[in-house]
Amino acid sequence: MTRKKAYVIGNSVSKSLSPIIFNYWFKKYQIDAEYEYKEIKEENFHNDIKKILEEKNLCGLNITIPFKEKIIKYLDTIDEQAKAIGAVNCVSKEGKKIRGTNTDWAGFIESIKWQENNNLSKIKNKNLAIVVGYGGSAKAIIYALSLMGFKKIRVFNRSFNKISNLKNIIPHRLGDLENYFKEGGLIVNTIPINYKKELKPNTHNAIINKNTKETGHGFDLVYNYNTFFLKNFTSKKRIYGYHMLIHQAAPCFFKWFGAQPEIDFELLDLLKKRVSKSLK
Repeated sequence: MTRKKAYVIGNSVSKSLSPIIFNYWFKKYQIDAEYEYKEIKEENFHNDIKKILEEKNLCGLNITIPFKEKIIKYLDTIDEQAKAIGAVNCVSKEGKKIRGTNTDWAGFIESIKWQENNNLSKIKNKNLAIVVGYGGSAKAIIYALSLMGFKKIRVFNRSFNKISNLKNIIPHRLGDLENYFKEGGLIVNTIPINYKKELKPNTHNAIINKNTKETGHGFDLVYNYNTFFLKNFTSKKRIYGYHMLIHQAAPCFFKWFGAQPEIDFELLDLLKKRVSKSLK
């Protein structure tokens, strides 16, 4: 029997938690397979991804920054959700066919449900959601927020022209974030710490000092940087990115290896400790 293998692909994935998640499930469900990371430089993506997709025993890829949109043209098919979002994070090799889907949107929704079902406070205000950034992950988040019933979605981005003509959102320049921060029932950060430099002077301090008690829930997709973002929220209103990472990985694991993994506290504690250690 051939040993299946899968990878997480990105330009900076050496610190990815995905291998920890998959290897934990391999051990728990006694599956003989391997999951590793492969870093690819943007200028080498075309040649490198073609070689990877041709590897024997490859069953799947998780795609991360900055390739969730670029991967699409290398696929034979993408499903309805990936088409609507415009980004793919899960690639499956099925015989001679390479198929793409997006599990980020479902992982986002399921991670919020998990938080609410485990005695953390519920998101009560669904009038307005705020999304910071507009990359592949943000597109999936916007798709999910619409399904969750949020009436308005404000998107703040470094490149305003990229979002200015989009439908179903309200576009904003990143520097205007402090003027709207406290309005959101759910505020989602999708970009790393360096965006702080592009805000107005002392904007991040103004957000923290003025709005901490008034804000809704904060969801930081960035788990491997010390962002200031979650400091704006009380402890019960903080949702960490590794929760979504686990929930978006679960359907990939099932698709590739045939076992439906449980989201358990042991795995969450393992990731929490690893994140805490890496941020020291």
